[in-house]
Amino acid sequence: MPGFTPNFLLPYSVPGDPANVPAALQNLAEAVESTVSFLSESARPRAMAQFLGTITNTIPGTALSGTFTWQLTDFNTFAPTVTEPMPAVQPINDAATTALTVNHDGFWFIFGTVQAQTTAPAANIDELAVELLKNGSATPPWSRSGSHDTTTAGVSTFTLDVAAGIPLLAGDTVGLRGLVRRSAGAAAVSFGSRSITLLRMTLS
Repeated sequence: MPGFTPNFLLPYSVPGDPANVPAALQNLAEAVESTVSFLSESARPRAMAQFLGTITNTIPGTALSGTFTWQLTDFNTFAPTVTEPMPAVQPINDAATTALTVNHDGFWFIFGTVQAQTTAPAANIDELAVELLKNGSATPPWSRSGSHDTTTAGVSTFTLDVAAGIPLLAGDTVGLRGLVRRSAGAAAVSFGSRSITLLRMTLS
């Protein structure tokens, strides 16, 4: 029964093993090749992208939510595939883009952040929040973060952020949506600069 190294489990002969040098060398060579292949795969560039929203998005007084738009690409890496290289996420096609389409199956970590404008007490805003969308839906909610403290004196904006790990298939879409909870009235609410970062955690 051969021994194995502690880290990569490479086989080696021990006293008492049958004397079969060709077989032992073949087993070691195949194990080394498998290990090198795994390490090489681990070192490949990950599919990752970050998009920015620069146009203020306003949720009107008659609405409880609004999906954010994206205007700029900060980065969008090209990850190799079996057939051809393709970017992590399909490029933005216009300033009204709300759904970002991933090009690779896998487990993705997604992080979003948005600046919400501070509201006046008279606006009767109980909560402002942001949530992640998968294929246009947050049911069940993948991630949601909000604040009931929306009227901080002397502060013009505050930051909301959300994060989640989500299994995605190539062609699935991801986005961010703002939420408004009002106790009364119909005040509009504006959201400013925002970003969304997508990182594919799956190695293969």
